[in-house]
Amino acid sequence: MSGGKRRERGTSGAPQPASDSGGRLPWILLGVVVVASAILVAGAFVPAPHTGGDNAAYLTLAYSLLQGGYTELFDPAGLPHTKYPPVFPGILALLMLLGFRTWTAFKAVAVVSTVGGVALTYLWARRRLGPVWAAGVALLVAASAAVVDYSHWILSDPTFAAFTFLSLWALERADDEGAPAGWLALGVAAAGLAYFTRSAGLPLVVALAGWLLLRRRWRTLVATAVALGLPMALWLLRARGSGQGEYVSEFWLVDPYDPGQGTVGVAGLAGRVGTNLVGYLGTHIPGGLIGAGAPGLPLLGVVLVAAAVAGWGLAVRKRVGPAEIFFPLYAGLILLWPAVWSGDRFALPLFPLLFLYAASALRHFAGQRGPRAVTAAGALAFLAVLLPATGAWVRATADASACSAAVRRAGPFACYGPGVMAFVDAAGWAGANLPEGSAVLTRKPRMFYVLSGIPSRTFPFTENVDDHLALADQVGARYELFDQWDGLAGRYVAGAVGARPRAFCAARSFGDGGTVLLGILPRGERGDGTAVPGDEVRVAPCGAAFGGGGEEGGYASSSSRIPLLDRLAP
Repeated sequence: MSGGKRRERGTSGAPQPASDSGGRLPWILLGVVVVASAILVAGAFVPAPHTGGDNAAYLTLAYSLLQGGYTELFDPAGLPHTKYPPVFPGILALLMLLGFRTWTAFKAVAVVSTVGGVALTYLWARRRLGPVWAAGVALLVAASAAVVDYSHWILSDPTFAAFTFLSLWALERADDEGAPAGWLALGVAAAGLAYFTRSAGLPLVVALAGWLLLRRRWRTLVATAVALGLPMALWLLRARGSGQGEYVSEFWLVDPYDPGQGTVGVAGLAGRVGTNLVGYLGTHIPGGLIGAGAPGLPLLGVVLVAAAVAGWGLAVRKRVGPAEIFFPLYAGLILLWPAVWSGDRFALPLFPLLFLYAASALRHFAGQRGPRAVTAAGALAFLAVLLPATGAWVRATADASACSAAVRRAGPFACYGPGVMAFVDAAGWAGANLPEGSAVLTRKPRMFYVLSGIPSRTFPFTENVDDHLALADQVGARYELFDQWDGLAGRYVAGAVGARPRAFCAARSFGDGGTVLLGILPRGERGDGTAVPGDEVRVAPCGAAFGGGGEEGGYASSSSRIPLLDRLAP
């Protein structure tokens, strides 16, 4: 697939260094970049599970794939899952088939994706900047606080970023004169994998199509539209046909976590852009590079993004490639979506682009003062980001070391304190003792399912007891967990129980007694009396019909194995 003569100049307009055409230096620097990334990831590695629901959701979806479906097993309704595309759960399912069973083992996907993504950043940047500057870009990406942080969680973001830069690198190789067709096929396949890892990969697919259109590669464009467009359309139709929420519908909500606030119009989207722009420039991007709370974050964010936009403009003036189309499309996407979704994890694919375009601008403008000015400016800019990023990494290694010691002493959840440990024990006890077919209202339903195998639904964020009882009746939940994970159960569950304590019973307490698994009595047995203001709320013990037995504690918090996966064959 030819696309014109091979470029002899980088995006800055400066000639490519002679050492980029061959010799050992490029490969030595690649090795340095890979080793440095591996050291950074290993030093800050945290063996504890992430307490967010996405980690448990991905594991559950992987488990669901092995059961022959792609459903929300963690929910009592067991509906088809339509939000997270299946590539990342598919990778986890493959590891399950290979015998992986522990929390730490599945983190290997993020570790490999992170180090691989840094290597791909170097290979991609080398074609534009030469090996030395490309190594600088890749090392800054490797040392970025967010890149290191997300390298040890069971999340799809590092894998998505790795597929994105595999695609960009392969497509640039495909644009060389006489390049084998395999490079283009690899670039298209990687773009598809990126999209089916995260729906935020849509800008990459659009950039691919736009680039083929600009190059007038009509047959390749049609083939790509069929190869990627058909499965993408089927995925969207599956979401629409199931009637479940997916990103397209949630995009228009003021707050996807509170649909009652309604949807936004054009004016609302403009307001989102402003809010997100301030957030990304002042916090998410610079904090993702040198650590949250570091001094001078807004200044770093504004300077870096301004330099990157200048470098992108220089690149577009010379030649428009897939990266030049992807950069504004992806940035626009994360500026347009709901502000509650915004954060450094969604900026990960932008970090290599920001550093590369900023480096291009720096080389272009400093080059007007001569080669020494280019070298000095590059070294100063590199150290200005690397030194504070290294400081953030040193702090992360100290935290990781303390967490690792706690995990060795008291189990994988020991880093999070007694409230989380009691939740974990409650889930483990429930899985071992509750009757078949039980369901529970909890604060963390996906985590509860992974730890217990019992479906769960989030309790209503309201103190209205009728809302709690109505949801329990709707999903068939006979239990509600009053936990100390955070303050939400203390407000909403306690408020509901306090309003009508005779509708509940106490099945089992955990930890110091502050975490209680409550039974929800059948409709005909729920007392109508309400608590008298000022009196202590008392809940009667549950009867034998609500299950019981088993000793208290130690069911899930002490083992590094994921309880749900014990159901799989060894």
